[in-house]
Amino acid sequence: MKIIFWNTAKHSLLNELALLVKHQQPDVLILAEIGNTPKEIVRTLSNKTFSFNYNEDPICEKVYIFSKYPDKWMPLVTSTLRLTVRSMQVPQYPIFNLLGIHYQSKLHWDFIDQAAYTVVANNIIDKFENQQQNNNTLLIGDFNMNPFEPGMIQATGFHGVINKSVAKKKKRIIDGKDYPFFYNPMWSFFGDKGKGKVSGTFYQSHSKPVNYFWNIFDQVLLRPSLIKYFSEEDLQIITKLGDDLNLLKKSGLINRKISDHLPISCTIKKIEDGKK
Repeated sequence: MKIIFWNTAKHSLLNELALLVKHQQPDVLILAEIGNTPKEIVRTLSNKTFSFNYNEDPICEKVYIFSKYPDKWMPLVTSTLRLTVRSMQVPQYPIFNLLGIHYQSKLHWDFIDQAAYTVVANNIIDKFENQQQNNNTLLIGDFNMNPFEPGMIQATGFHGVINKSVAKKKKRIIDGKDYPFFYNPMWSFFGDKGKGKVSGTFYQSHSKPVNYFWNIFDQVLLRPSLIKYFSEEDLQIITKLGDDLNLLKKSGLINRKISDHLPISCTIKKIEDGKK
């Protein structure tokens, strides 16, 4: 099951989305900051090969899910203004919770604000995992934080760790309380020796003393129980849509005329493949 997330920066990208589907063939497409109506997007994405549904959430206003699957295979679990959660019950695949998110921007909140509020997201995740009696959870979206920032790594936040060996310990105890881990594979894209062709999903150059240039704001995190179903080799930051469209400029930086973010893609294996 291929899942793609893209913050489209409120641009009208119907042609680009059609190319994304043509070349990437996602099963689930999660979008933020859309510049077209869901109806227009469904009409554009559906063709002889793919028939897409808009899996509407009446509460969430920041994340939009389109998929090959009917709502009965991915019922809505819970949502807020900025996140939406589906119970993925697609035949042949493990049942898991899919959370799409578009978190608060650094334009309005600094890293302290962002970190403080991740406690709310942590509580939401804990609540629906207990209600579903299923901690197979995958988070994907625009977190507006890098993997190393406090909100992404703190135990009371998203608690994402850099490697699988730590994540597979499942949790750590702080002051007598258990805090379960998420595994964050997006760390592997940083630097010239990192995975893929770029070192991030968002590029920004500020005339300030501290500037990272490349940022990985768009991320995938998963519970340790899902690692065996997660295809590490298929995790990618998408920079090209076949030979039809390059999302980068000749300089190697993001073509902001299309979007200021690059899409990301991950794949969940079928149950039988996860046993191999």
